[in-house]
Amino acid sequence: MIKKNDILKLEITDVSFAGLGVARYSDKDLENFVIFVHNAIPGDVILCRVVKTEKSFAYGIIEEIIRKSEKRINAPCPTFEKCGGCVFLNMDYGAELEIKRQHVINSYRRNMPVFPDPLPVVPSPETEHYRNKVVCPLSENGKFGFYARASHRNIENSDCFLQDGDFGRFLAAAEGFVKDKSITPYNEVSGKGLFRQLYMRKAKNTGEICVCAVINGKKLPFEKEFAELMKKTGAASVYINENTTRGNTVLGEKYRLIYGKERITDILCGVKFEISPAAFYQINSRQTENLYKYAINLAEIDPDDTVLDLYCGIGTLSLLAAKAGAKKVFGIEIVKEAICDAKRNAEINGIENAEFFAADAAETPKILEKCGGKPNTVIVDPPRKGLGTETVDAIARLSPEKIVYISCNSETQARDIVLLSQFGYTFNTIRPFDMFPRTQHVETVVLMTRTGTEKG
Repeated sequence: MIKKNDILKLEITDVSFAGLGVARYSDKDLENFVIFVHNAIPGDVILCRVVKTEKSFAYGIIEEIIRKSEKRINAPCPTFEKCGGCVFLNMDYGAELEIKRQHVINSYRRNMPVFPDPLPVVPSPETEHYRNKVVCPLSENGKFGFYARASHRNIENSDCFLQDGDFGRFLAAAEGFVKDKSITPYNEVSGKGLFRQLYMRKAKNTGEICVCAVINGKKLPFEKEFAELMKKTGAASVYINENTTRGNTVLGEKYRLIYGKERITDILCGVKFEISPAAFYQINSRQTENLYKYAINLAEIDPDDTVLDLYCGIGTLSLLAAKAGAKKVFGIEIVKEAICDAKRNAEINGIENAEFFAADAAETPKILEKCGGKPNTVIVDPPRKGLGTETVDAIARLSPEKIVYISCNSETQARDIVLLSQFGYTFNTIRPFDMFPRTQHVETVVLMTRTGTEKG
């Protein structure tokens, strides 16, 4: 029986969805016992120290690399082995893309016996410094960083390999402010302390940056000085976010502007967008343009088309569909602030054929019935939990000709496709996009068309 602290010689043959190396161990008592190993990649032969055991698997760490995989590279970040932000930074990028494609295949295989072979993953134009948004917790030492893998232990690092290169100077300035003003960092265990995180977002195509101090209270001491410091450092807007909840919740619901613009402005696929700090906006701007252009082209929008955009956020895909020539576009999103942004974005772009509603996706048929609209094309980009039964039923009642399904979780996407197939929808292409290089995540785009009637 394998025990904690056992040292085992293993060959890594696969990678889990969480980005852990996978090895299978056999001896006289065990056969193909699965061991997940941090920072190990396929082709590595290692000595592994077991750190945790379960009934059918175990976790381990690398004690020594006996033979390096051909796919292994030197991670360019000094905190890679401790931080939980990246999992593939020590791997050749081409190998990472193939692993992500295999993850999509595995997700579909768990949900359906037959499916199209996924196309190669579309690589990201940038694999470093691509993140236009980060939230960095403040350590007890007054240094910003990121959480260690599977924990909330702060790994101090103000120069993340993935974050936009401009963010480092704001982190350095905020660290100096915290130190000079003797502001106490927040402690998750005790619930005491004031300064929790620094949240930053950049509009890549305009360069505008929003900076937000997340605090355990209603007011930051020397707020005017903080605002002036962030202004001098290059911020277009500065906010205070009040988060007084205990534990590790990142952002509170209340934002208060203390300097500059309420919204920063970005340009995506030729359309201008104003983004409030609470709004959802894709973090990889260059790849987002590639993905959205592909999705809109896939929809083949005609001048007579009515398009429904579910989970529309601030109206990115809705306005692109409207600009592509749709007769009418309806956008539905549950977050009211995002709908306010969407309406404003339609106005500033002079787009009059788009209408937005704050509602749950399952309420769509009722809303469209009141508007007299019946879409022949539906675009969905749900959160990781996917559509679910109620939303699938709502879409089926609308009976659109085409459904463009964008997903950040191929497992729930495959599950939803099985549900939609019961209403006569089929698909023939799976196109993965690498929106989050060096992490385990991958996006997929599928076009479903109505080719039959509801089964049974």
